[in-house]
Amino acid sequence: MKNPIKRSLARLGAASAEAIAAAMLIATAPMLGACSEDKTGDVDKNYIEGVIIPAENTVDCNASAANVTVTFETDGAYSLEVDDADMLKIASTGNASQAGKHSAKLHVSSNGTGEQRTGTLYITVAGHNRTKLYEIRQSAGADNEVVEWIDKRLSEEYYWLDEYVQKRATFDFSLEYDKFLSSSLLSLTTNTMDGGTQMSSSGLPSRYLYSYITRSNALSASAEHTRAATPAQGWGISLASMVWTLNDAGTLYGLAVDNVYPDSPAAKAGLRRGDIISQMNGTDITRSNYAEMWNTITYDREASAELTKIDQSTGLTAKISVSRGSYYPNPVAYSAILDLPEHLNPEGKKIGYLVYTSFDKDYDDKLIEAVTALKAAGATELILDMRSNGGGSVDSSIKLTSMILGRDRAGELFADLKRNPANEYGDSRCLLDANVPVNLGLNRLYVIASGSTASASEMIITGLRGLDVPVTIVGTRTEGKNCGMDVMKRTIGGYEYTFAPITFLIYNAKGDNDYSNGIEADADMEMFAESAPNESVRQMAYLYPMPMTQWGDFAGDIALLETVMRIDGRTLFDLPADSGDEQGLLRTQPVTRGTEAVRRASLEPLRRPSGATLTERERMKLEVADDK
Repeated sequence: MKNPIKRSLARLGAASAEAIAAAMLIATAPMLGACSEDKTGDVDKNYIEGVIIPAENTVDCNASAANVTVTFETDGAYSLEVDDADMLKIASTGNASQAGKHSAKLHVSSNGTGEQRTGTLYITVAGHNRTKLYEIRQSAGADNEVVEWIDKRLSEEYYWLDEYVQKRATFDFSLEYDKFLSSSLLSLTTNTMDGGTQMSSSGLPSRYLYSYITRSNALSASAEHTRAATPAQGWGISLASMVWTLNDAGTLYGLAVDNVYPDSPAAKAGLRRGDIISQMNGTDITRSNYAEMWNTITYDREASAELTKIDQSTGLTAKISVSRGSYYPNPVAYSAILDLPEHLNPEGKKIGYLVYTSFDKDYDDKLIEAVTALKAAGATELILDMRSNGGGSVDSSIKLTSMILGRDRAGELFADLKRNPANEYGDSRCLLDANVPVNLGLNRLYVIASGSTASASEMIITGLRGLDVPVTIVGTRTEGKNCGMDVMKRTIGGYEYTFAPITFLIYNAKGDNDYSNGIEADADMEMFAESAPNESVRQMAYLYPMPMTQWGDFAGDIALLETVMRIDGRTLFDLPADSGDEQGLLRTQPVTRGTEAVRRASLEPLRRPSGATLTERERMKLEVADDK
C-alpha cells in the first residue's frame, strides 16, 4: 500500500466539507437490504410450533441481489432452512441453542429468470414440527439495473474477484450505484493496488479507489472512439494539485495554473501556465475556500467569472474575465526542438521536447503530428514530459512507444496485461505497432515525472526498460499504478454509464510488475532539495512540481534544465555552493509569497489518475493481434 503521508503531500482534497461529511456517513452507515424488511417484534404471544410467527412475514424484494434481516421469537433451540438454495442463502444465525428473541440475515441472489419468484424460510424449534416462518417475494424487474451491472462485472472481471464473491453477501445492494461501488470495494482487503491511502483533513489515513463509474446524458455521450475529437465546453484551465501560500501567515492561497489549452476561453483571456490565481469574483482564495474554488475552476461550474492572476515572470497582478466556451483539450501541450545556448548543449544535439498530459485516443492524430514534426526537425534525443499525465488509453501508450523506437522493434512484447484466472477475457499481450506512420528510432528516453505520473505513463517507462531501452527519470517518484481497467459503456434509463473497474495488472517483457509504490526518479528533486550544495538549486527543487513558468522555458523549470544537463552528462547537483550560478542557469521568480508551497489533503485526491484503460474494441484488437 502506498505511503499515506508521502502520497498526501502530492494532492489537494477535492471534496468539499459537505462531500467529506457525506463520504464519512457512507463509510459508517449500517448495511441495509434492498427489500422491505420485517419490522415486527412481539405481535402475538401465542406460539405456533414453538415460534411466534410475525403478523407481517412476507418480504418483497426487487430483482437485484440483496441482504435482508428477519426477526422472530422461539421457546427453545431452533434451526433454519430454505426451500430454494439458488434464490436464498442463510448468511448468519441459522440456528441457536436457547429460547428468546432472535434475528437472522438472508442473502437474496439477483433474479435473472425474467419472472417473479418466491422463496420460503422454514424453522424447526426443538420438540416441534417444521413450520413456515417467512416468505420472500422477488420481482422480475430490476429497481437498480446499474448496480446489477456493476455487481456482475465485479463478480466476473474484477482482478480481486475472489474476495469480492466471498464477501458479496455482506454488501448493501440498496445503495446508489456509485456508493455501492465504493462501499463494496473499500470493504475488501486484498485489493490494495486499487487506489491507495492518504491523509484526510482529520489527520487520519483514508483509502481512495482507482476503479470508477461516471454518468452522462445519453444524448450528449460520445461514441467509443468512432469519431474525431469534438470540442469541450468550459474555460480550458488545468490547475496543479498544490497551492501557494501568498502571505507569511498562511491564510491567503493562490491556485497554480498547470496548463491552459490553446484557443480556450482562458487562453484568449491571457491566462498562461505558471500564473497564480489569487481571487475569483473579487473573493480571496483562502484556507477555508480553496478546495471549493479549485473545483469551481477545474470543473467549470460557473458560466463566467472574473479571475485575479499573478504573472510569475513579472510579479504583476491583473484581472481577467473568462466565460464558458468551446475548445479542444489536446493533450499535446507542447512539442518542439529546444533552442538551447551553447553552454547547455555544446554538441549541438537536436533535443526534442514533448509535453503530453494524457493518453487520449481521440487526439492520437495530434500526437502523431507532434512526433512527425520532431522527426522532420532531426530530433536525436527526446525528453518526454509526463509530470501531469495520469494515464489513459493503453492503445495510445503502445502507439507512442512504437513511434519513439525504431521500426525494427515492431512486434516485440511491450506489456502483458494479466487478468484474474476466472476472468473469461483472459490475458492480453501488447505488441509494438508496425503500422505507426513515423519512427524516431531512438535507443534511449528521458522522462520528466512526478507523483501525478501514473499508469499508462508508467507503462511506457517499465515497458521500455523491459526491452532494455534505458529510461532516465527526472522529477520525483511516480504514482505507482501498476494496474489497469477494461472500460465499458452502457445506456441505462436515459443515461450513459462508463464503468472502469481494475481488471488487470501490467507486466513488462521481463515480468516486472513491482512498482506499486511508484518508480524512483534517477534525479530526485526531493533529494536535490535536501542535499544539493547550491542554494538556488535547493530552492527550485523544493518547489517542484509546482508550475513555475511556461512549457519549454528551461531557465525557469528545474526539471527540464536538469534533464538537458543529463543529456550532456552533467547535473545541477554538482553546481558548487559558492558558484552563485554564474552562468544564469536558474531564473528565480520575483513573486512575493509565503515561505512554503503548502499542500492540503482530504478524503480524495484532486487528481485521480485516469489509469491504463482498454475499451471493448481495443481489447478485441489486442486479442486479435495475440492470435496472430
